[in-house]
Order: sequence, then structure tokens, then C-alpha cells
Amino acid sequence: MKLTSYLTLSFGITLAVLNGCGEKSDSSNETLISTPVEVNSEPKSKENSTSKESVHVSKENLLEWLPMNHAGFTRDEAPSTDYGDLPRVQVHYRSDSDPAQQFTLDVLDGKGPLIVAVNGMIKANLGEEYNEPLLDGYAKVYQKNGIKAFERHTPADGKAFLHYAIDRRFYFNFQGEQVGPDVFWEFQRILDPNTIP
Repeated sequence: MKLTSYLTLSFGITLAVLNGCGEKSDSSNETLISTPVEVNSEPKSKENSTSKESVHVSKENLLEWLPMNHAGFTRDEAPSTDYGDLPRVQVHYRSDSDPAQQFTLDVLDGKGPLIVAVNGMIKANLGEEYNEPLLDGYAKVYQKNGIKAFERHTPADGKAFLHYAIDRRFYFNFQGEQVGPDVFWEFQRILDPNTIP
């Protein structure tokens, strides 16, 4: 039970730090932008894959990538929280058949300004595997679909959580009400970061 409190506390602190980072302007970024760029004669497809790996994904591209409708859920048009220029989006989905079934999905790109935050969340939430029965559910870290994930489900209060990372870069945080983790895994199946525009 203490581990769950620790995870919640560490995630809350990380979110507070991220919100604080979003308000500060970094003059070093302006210097980097004005640096001359070397022209490369390699094919454009190779250039796009290289640039995707070396810079973070924009929040506009993340929003475009996230589905509007999937598995009987529809996404709100606008993000539920605006994090400024940070490569992070938080969106809200509601069930098409029962509005009480809803969840929030937070996606962070650990390339660029969020690298420390994402690495911290991976270490805190996705460490050693375990399976802990709770009075009204369970909490566990385990492998599924080739991904190490933290999953918590307490059916009595209708809460479910799923955290996982892809390539130690993209961090996914699902938090749901009146839904089970199976809904989150259905979204995980289609959310391939390699298809981000």
C-alpha cells in the first residue's frame, strides 16, 4: 500500500515540476534556433527519420496522432490541460454509450525538455515487477504485449490506472473512471509512436 502512495506522490511532484518548467522561458533555446544548419544531400525520407529521433515531437503532432474515436470512446476536441510549448498532451475520452465511463490520457515525449521527468517516472513507476493485492483490487508492474507497465484497478471505486513507456522516450499515463484497464490496452494496441506525423 505504501508503494502506491509513493508512486502517486512522485507522479504529483513530477507534474508540479513540469508545470513550473512550462512557465519559464529559456533563452538558451533562442540561441540554438539561430545556429546555422548544415545542408545534407541525403534523401528526404532518411532526413525525416533522423530529425524525428533527434528532436521532440510537437504537441500539435501528438494531438493529430491521437485518435478522435476508438473502442467506443470519443475524445474531446481540445486538450484537457495546456502545457505550453512542452512536448506533452493530456486529452479526455468519454464512452459513446455511458458518459460515466471516461478516462484521461497523458502522453509525454521524453526527448528535449522532459527527458529528466520521463526518466524519473520510468524509474519510479516501472521498476521491479510485482503483483500486490489490494482490499478492493490490485496494483502490479508486469510485462504485457512486450511492454513493462504499471497497472492498478480498484473496481469498488471504479478507478483504473495504466502507465508505460515506449523506447524509454514516450510515456503514457491513463487514468480512468468506471472503466477497466482492458480499455487502456485496446488504445495501447494502436498508439505506435513510430506513426506520429
